[in-house]
Amino acid sequence: MDKHLDSTKYQDILKTAHDLFWKHGIRRVTIEEVCREAGVSKMTFYRYFSNKEELARVVLEKLFDESVEKYRALMKEDISFEEKVKRQLMAKFEGTKEISAELIKDIYSDKKSGLSEYWEKRAHEFTEEVLRDYAEAQRAGLIRKDINLNFILYFNQKAAEMIMDPNMAALYETTQDLIMEVANLFFYGIFPRHNKQNE
Repeated sequence: MDKHLDSTKYQDILKTAHDLFWKHGIRRVTIEEVCREAGVSKMTFYRYFSNKEELARVVLEKLFDESVEKYRALMKEDISFEEKVKRQLMAKFEGTKEISAELIKDIYSDKKSGLSEYWEKRAHEFTEEVLRDYAEAQRAGLIRKDINLNFILYFNQKAAEMIMDPNMAALYETTQDLIMEVANLFFYGIFPRHNKQNE
């Protein structure tokens, strides 16, 4: 795959496939449609990919690679752990808001393609990396010692689903406002914040 990274046509195919898969899922999208939208011939397509399933796997691989790279860059930033979690929540929303239900369904329903196994493998690897970072933050006193770290990951997943709920989004002027509300609820609960010296 690496030898094709500098090819404009290769990148055009990936970008087009990403947009079409995210909107319609994988099953409905045809190679002809990808070629037409990307402005390339089928001969060019088959120069890079043997079939649509290989294209879908490369698109998912690129998605995970970029997500992990952005996450690691975020964790290295000189900002508070609280701010890192808020930005991670924002990134999760931005990365998933355009994904259609059809895409997820197609990934998990086609067992022959191996896409579901690949998705689960990469998701598990990423979760393990996040858990290691959270465990380090917990040891440093940045997270409560008595909280189950898996609960935090589960909460973040449900929070992302909440943010994408149109009924919830309608209650706020902007998505940013909703994300900050969810993040503040996560960090501070529903009770007023007080300085420790005043407690």
